[in-house]
Amino acid sequence: MKLHFIISIIIAIGLFSCESLINDIPPSKLPKAESKLVVHAFISPQAENINVTVSESEPLFGTSPGPNGILPDALVKISNGLKEVVIPYDKSGNIYSIEAAHFPIIPSKTYYLTVSRGNKKVTAECAVPEKSVTIKSFTLDTIDLKDPASDQTKFATLKMNWQDIAGEANFYRVHASMMLEYGVPVKDGSNEGKETMVTSGFNFQWDESSGRGELQTDNALDGLMFSSPLGKVNLVTVMGVDKFSLNNPKIKSLTMEVFNTDINYYKYHRDMDLRGNADNPFAEPSMIHSNIVGGLGCFGAYNVGRRVELY
Repeated sequence: MKLHFIISIIIAIGLFSCESLINDIPPSKLPKAESKLVVHAFISPQAENINVTVSESEPLFGTSPGPNGILPDALVKISNGLKEVVIPYDKSGNIYSIEAAHFPIIPSKTYYLTVSRGNKKVTAECAVPEKSVTIKSFTLDTIDLKDPASDQTKFATLKMNWQDIAGEANFYRVHASMMLEYGVPVKDGSNEGKETMVTSGFNFQWDESSGRGELQTDNALDGLMFSSPLGKVNLVTVMGVDKFSLNNPKIKSLTMEVFNTDINYYKYHRDMDLRGNADNPFAEPSMIHSNIVGGLGCFGAYNVGRRVELY
């Protein structure tokens, strides 16, 4: 009994000490950390618009001035060294946007981005890769796999190949999508067993278990043939609580893309992928690449090699 009493006293003293320690820290002793402008922009000669997002990081203590930190009142400018334009704010998309026709993005050119708001100003620059790759070949197929519920599941699969641009450092990202026409069951009671035909777009999801990733670099592989990881589109769709196969799917078009990116685009998206795939919740937070001087985020560029197949 005496031992239990002593332990209780020690615990009570410890709790009181912790509470006192927290309550007794004056605000002047807390670390100072102001919010920063967060800017994201990825430009390409093939893009129809130049889009820039501007937000604000949350200070260490306090709250961000707006919902999600979105800032509609910043001054955003882009320059090629000779010409400078202001990129206006588009309320409908919470984004700063201008048509590329008003300010064309040219391969091999360097561009400069300036964002200011109040007494804060950030800058960044990036060079657009000069060349785009040619997708030499591809394989489109279907496979049957078992899903976690042991139901039969059908996938459309894709693998594409391209030649590395020799004599320079290259960073790649793959993307592919297809338009499918297929039948879906009608659920109105009067048309039991009937179906209606619809056309929808589907993005391929990349299976990186083979060691090849959505992001790749030609480090020590200069001039060699590259291939994408296996891309998959699930041909089983869920509507409400019902799971059904896409009946008689017919491919209308297949669009394959390989982005030849600058190093800023590559490093930023690589770091974001690594953070998103981290399995250990107790791991040290990883640094995300940023080339925004005075702020956070990324200003990068890419040149798209595209191949479209119509069916």
